[in-house]
Amino acid sequence: MSSHISRVIVLLLVGWSSEAATAQPERPIVFSRVCNIDPDQEPAAEALAEEMVALVTARYPGAEMTSRSGRWMTGFQSLAVPVNQIRFTEQHPDEESREAFTAILLGDDAFVAIQRQLAEVIDFSRCTETQFLARP
Repeated sequence: MSSHISRVIVLLLVGWSSEAATAQPERPIVFSRVCNIDPDQEPAAEALAEEMVALVTARYPGAEMTSRSGRWMTGFQSLAVPVNQIRFTEQHPDEESREAFTAILLGDDAFVAIQRQLAEVIDFSRCTETQFLARP
């Protein structure tokens, strides 16, 4: 009889824990890229970044992309000689969505044209990329 009760308790616990696990939605993925802005190019970099975000927002409703200028301590930032930087952030439901969205953007001629202009004012070779789960 006691082994029967133990089995029932185990089944209840397993059922309870699997329901709790499925009830929690997966947290979205946040992708961030911080790049150094070339000297004296901050206004141009900010304007192009805003243009890029506006294009993505207009063409791809539901897409979550932002840009912000500032200074972050990346591997390409120095306390002795700080540089202005720009951070692009995207949020996606999962990794597959992020990859698909990247492929779509790289096929968008207007987006690629803005990227080419940004390459003239931002040092893409010194970008730092991070990816993490969004806060619940």
